[in-house]
Amino acid sequence: MTKNALIRIWQEVDIKTVEPHLLIAGHTTADCGNCKEIGISLDAVTCPKCGTAFKYISSRIFDSSKEAKRFKVRRPDLTIIDFRDFKEIQARIKAHGFLGE
Repeated sequence: MTKNALIRIWQEVDIKTVEPHLLIAGHTTADCGNCKEIGISLDAVTCPKCGTAFKYISSRIFDSSKEAKRFKVRRPDLTIIDFRDFKEIQARIKAHGFLGE
């Protein structure tokens, strides 16, 4: 018997193409990765402020496996990304820019 499960799969992406289309979810609402608008419905297809289309979803909540399951049911149209990975890459890019590398 086969049982489907969610697993993390690493894929190389340009962070600059992910951030503008990222819906960053909290417990009940979300933020736009592009314009930083807050209080967006988790069901929004586009940002009500800047109009960007959401392609990715992530959560600030640390239990990412539980959140991933919730997102997969609620937003199967979006690609789920790990928020910790996203923030780590952002910090690395910022540090390289600051250090002039």
